[in-house]
Amino acid sequence: MYLMHIGFDNSARLKRIVYCFEYRGIEFKLIQNNPRKWSDVLLTIVPDNNETAKQAAYDAGAEFLSALAWANNSHVTVFPAGGMGIRDNNLRGAKCRVFDLPHLPFMGNTSGYDLTAIPKIESDIQKKGLTIFREGRSSNKIWLSFLFYWQVLEVNGEDPVVWINDRYSHGQVHVSVDVINRLPLNGRSLGEYLKDDCRHAIAHIRRSSPARTSLRFDVLEENLRFALSADLVASFAKHYILHELGLRKKLFLVRVKGKRFPVYLDESDMRSQVARLAYR
Repeated sequence: MYLMHIGFDNSARLKRIVYCFEYRGIEFKLIQNNPRKWSDVLLTIVPDNNETAKQAAYDAGAEFLSALAWANNSHVTVFPAGGMGIRDNNLRGAKCRVFDLPHLPFMGNTSGYDLTAIPKIESDIQKKGLTIFREGRSSNKIWLSFLFYWQVLEVNGEDPVVWINDRYSHGQVHVSVDVINRLPLNGRSLGEYLKDDCRHAIAHIRRSSPARTSLRFDVLEENLRFALSADLVASFAKHYILHELGLRKKLFLVRVKGKRFPVYLDESDMRSQVARLAYR
């Protein structure tokens, strides 16, 4: 057997050091390490030399962490951390054996969070949107964050410019007047500005025309402009995931008879069997 380690960093520290649970039919043990020294880990046991099982476990673990990041509005990174061969199948007694340096800068001890309720991911498109949003939040460069948030708006085939202008004009996404006044729109729509002066400026270092805005590094005014723009497109990305991708349902971590670990169920599944919330 193989004790697989899925490394992750999480800015929202959970109430407990250790959680055992089942997600998408796979058992995991979550261990929080000292965030100043080491990344956290998700442990799971898979058959040794079975790459298909390893990929399935990594896919489920990463999906869970995307959902957890959304639920707690936190910065989460995910990465493979290796593992080792073991003799038994005792996940509850397993310990973290691979220690990796944090991939996120230390963000303070913001604690008290839990994993009782997470969004229910029902489609590949929801999963993709949530994963891209997770990567946007965890990036330590505002240019990369902007690109990821913008790509959330493209996952279902819409034109981001048209979609942003429509939601903005109807007031469906709150945008501060002060923020708009600080952006160099120059008579263009908000969507056109975000596409040409931000998305295209990042993606194309050499612009097709000198009149096009180029990305300027190490310029204070430019950093502020992108910080405002990235926060703005993040708000649109959140709205898109909720209302266009329909990420509105929830899963709850409950204890049910016949399961050795708590399992995530939606409300309909909880009503069909005796279940109580885990780790209350």
